[in-house]
Amino acid sequence: MSTFAVFGMTADVALAEARKTTKTTRPNPKPNSPPLELSVGEWNLAVRERADKIMRGEKVRQLSQMFDAPQYAEQFIELMRKQCVCRDLKIRAKAALADAKGKPIINAKTKAPKVGWIDYQSDATKAA
Repeated sequence: MSTFAVFGMTADVALAEARKTTKTTRPNPKPNSPPLELSVGEWNLAVRERADKIMRGEKVRQLSQMFDAPQYAEQFIELMRKQCVCRDLKIRAKAALADAKGKPIINAKTKAPKVGWIDYQSDATKAA
């Protein structure tokens, strides 16, 4: 059962997200006028600025496929750190979600416990 994955942010993922979300127009300073189109150079500059902002932020994405064991996720993290610019790489496990008191959160519609991603701490991390 695959239950572990690596979450974080890399420069490539940030750049791809910035390309999707950066607009190709800017507001026109004249009132009641259509927006102005950005040139390719202006748009590329806006994309790079947005990607830098994403890299400085806190948002993370799932970077890996799901793994059967946490050691495979740890190997993936080691490779990512060697190959590219990245931040906040963490292993998360798929598990039943619990509230602050430790009781499982129940889905009102299905009456089953909600399942989601939680931060995984290895035995070495717990001991430290």
